[in-house]
Amino acid sequence: MVDLTEEIKVRSKKALDFLFTMSEKYIMPEDPLRKAALHYPKSGGKGFRPAMLMLTCGAVGGNEEEAVPAAAAIEALHVSSLIHDDYMDNDDTRRGAEAVWKKWDPTIAILAGDVLVGLAFRLISKLQNIGNELKTEILSGLALKYTELCHGQMLDIEFTKKPIEDVSLEEIKQMQYLKTGVLFEFCCVSGAQIGLKNKNHEWIDAIRSYAKKAGTAFQIQDDILGLTEDSSKTGKPQFSDIREGKRTIIAVHSFVHASEEDKAFLQQYFGNHNADAEKLQKVYDIFEKTGSIEFAKSLALSLAKEALEALNSLPDSTNKEILQEFALYMINRSF
Repeated sequence: MVDLTEEIKVRSKKALDFLFTMSEKYIMPEDPLRKAALHYPKSGGKGFRPAMLMLTCGAVGGNEEEAVPAAAAIEALHVSSLIHDDYMDNDDTRRGAEAVWKKWDPTIAILAGDVLVGLAFRLISKLQNIGNELKTEILSGLALKYTELCHGQMLDIEFTKKPIEDVSLEEIKQMQYLKTGVLFEFCCVSGAQIGLKNKNHEWIDAIRSYAKKAGTAFQIQDDILGLTEDSSKTGKPQFSDIREGKRTIIAVHSFVHASEEDKAFLQQYFGNHNADAEKLQKVYDIFEKTGSIEFAKSLALSLAKEALEALNSLPDSTNKEILQEFALYMINRSF
């Protein structure tokens, strides 16, 4: 039995150490720009994405050390999106730390996020022994996935402007795939490409399918945890998604299945920034009453099982076993 937490931690640390070293060379000035850019990585984090990239590299027989620059790049890109998201969502904390835009100011937060995007592409250029054609493929893939991530974030914002009854579950699933799944997909696919030193292979197709399913399950679990766990575990205020009126699978499902009386309450207090703790709790209670939280849990479990099935064609290895454990951990984690 593998120690999943340790396997993730070891790989994440390698990627972060490389990120910190390169940041000292390429992000100036140190104060406030570099400090703001690295505020979240140095406050601690899950490190799932860089770990997945390195794991998939090893799962196809590659040398994980060669994937470290790409693993660091994806963490830089991910952190850039978190910095910007917190400002857009008006969230005061992240991972138990003060949000970048609050600790400094919105201008610094925008610049810190932007400089991390630039750094991510520079880190990809540090990949060795894969050839220029594949390096260009990975650079292009990173650019595409970041564009799709921005598309997903834009949809998230646009959906909050529409009556929630006009947003379908399929639209929410697509938005969440773009916001979260695309980076998981890039991690897993590019890791396998680096390991195989090839951009096309049947194992890459299997890993792409795994990543899409597991990444979406991850986002659904995040939505669940934002409601069911307190801020000491998640690092963000509990019920903040309710206060902000975030269009999640849970919320959309609940609006469809709520009684007329409960629906009227949801319409009044879901997305109401002035709602007090009692009102937010009642919105949560309605989510439970409609079976929407259980619906989300069931959907995440189904996706995790499909992710596991996608790995069947890969050769047996410790890395494959870790990826399998990873898919289940996505939906069983409490932070």
